[in-house]
Amino acid sequence: MNKYSIVLSLAVICSCSSLAISKEGKALNSEVANPNLLNMVENVTEEAPYDIWERIRVDLTLSIPEDQIAATSIYRERLYSNQTAVNRISKSGQRYLYHTLSRAQELNLPVELALLPFVESEFNPYAKSVDGATGIWQFLPATGKEWGLKSNWWYDGKKDVMASTEAALSFLTYLNEKFEGDWLLAMAAYNAGPTRVKRAIRKNEKAEKPTRFWDLDLPKETTAYVPKLLVLCELIKDPDSFDVHLPSIANRAYFQRVKIPGQLDLMQAADLAGLKPETIYELNPGFNQWATDPSGPHYLLLPIGVSDRFITQLDSLEQDDLVRWDRYKIRRGDNLSKIAFRYKIEVAVLKEINGMSSDLIIAGREIMVPRGSAWASKQGPRERTYKVTKGDTLWNISKKFKVSIEDIVLWNDLKIERPLQINQAIKIFSRYERVRQDVPSRELRIMLYPVKSGDTVSRIASKFDITSSQIQEWNEIKDPSKIFPGQVLKLFL
Repeated sequence: MNKYSIVLSLAVICSCSSLAISKEGKALNSEVANPNLLNMVENVTEEAPYDIWERIRVDLTLSIPEDQIAATSIYRERLYSNQTAVNRISKSGQRYLYHTLSRAQELNLPVELALLPFVESEFNPYAKSVDGATGIWQFLPATGKEWGLKSNWWYDGKKDVMASTEAALSFLTYLNEKFEGDWLLAMAAYNAGPTRVKRAIRKNEKAEKPTRFWDLDLPKETTAYVPKLLVLCELIKDPDSFDVHLPSIANRAYFQRVKIPGQLDLMQAADLAGLKPETIYELNPGFNQWATDPSGPHYLLLPIGVSDRFITQLDSLEQDDLVRWDRYKIRRGDNLSKIAFRYKIEVAVLKEINGMSSDLIIAGREIMVPRGSAWASKQGPRERTYKVTKGDTLWNISKKFKVSIEDIVLWNDLKIERPLQINQAIKIFSRYERVRQDVPSRELRIMLYPVKSGDTVSRIASKFDITSSQIQEWNEIKDPSKIFPGQVLKLFL
């Protein structure tokens, strides 16, 4: 453990299962990590360094052997006098390095493991490799499932920083045991898979060759993986020898974990916390949609210092006022009007949310629908009563209020073959019209929005009350169907 005394104040405010490690080293929890980490707020003693690099520096133990210095010089040269790259490293570690380091030290693991996300993803939770590895730890879907990371339409634990860190450190612990305490081999196996490393070891044993990491015939990526990490450690130890300055990162937690009572709309969460929406998205990349998973995990990561406001605001809301989202499976006989009426929203809004260009729906497929009074009051249709006058027909009433005949029939349980009666009361749900306040140009701000799984340009536009064409123009998008998760869009709000 670090010679510096780090005292963590741990407050459990969210009920969830802990991530235990079996005798074989596998994670037993199917959801998320160690409840003792919930709402983590650090309390650093006087002995603790202000700079997290100093905290790391004193506990680095792994090094490049003398006989491999020349072989690894290429990785050293890439960082030598490269202040731009070093600045990027420091910036990428600002949010999550404190957490990965704290967990590694709490588990009595080498601090070098906390630095692996630099090599894997540059600490980008939206990073995705060509073979489908995701998150700061770059878990493949199968490996993530094996190590207890939940993944569904709503949520992906591989992108959840806290959950994936627990799974990664558990996996690395298991690999270290499998390779008899050799951390270099464990890290190589994390990258290439234990079977591939075992096969390389057996090959060298058969040829009576050394079985160190440095002597194995491994894939090119893996051969570079460990040296990249160790050279980074050298830079942290002595940045002057690389002729660079290592920008400081404060030795304190960036976020804390806060319990929520159930499903919560992420935009509403931002309002409650007094944060920009992009801050919520950046700290909670595990949530694939615009809301948390109805089945959990029921928590959010928030910047240190805003949790009190968030909890106070959240406690003031009734359960029904929370914006919720349903994953609705289309039934035989359904149409958009029926679904919209059931959820008290506008057909046009429903289509925009789901990126639909027509009214055609197919039984068995799923769409996303919002529910809850908060959504309905802001974006749902408004009810009014119309008294039928002489000469009125369903057709001219539909044209008058710019709704469909089908909607009128559905809203009033009418039989289309029966004539309307004078003074008959007809319920009309008026079409939702966007109302935007005029904002002086100086108050317009740029929002950087990371595209999430299932997003479309029209859905994003609807969410932020802007137009699809504006998004395309601002981001020079020629084909709106080709946006992808992790892509960052500029929005002027």
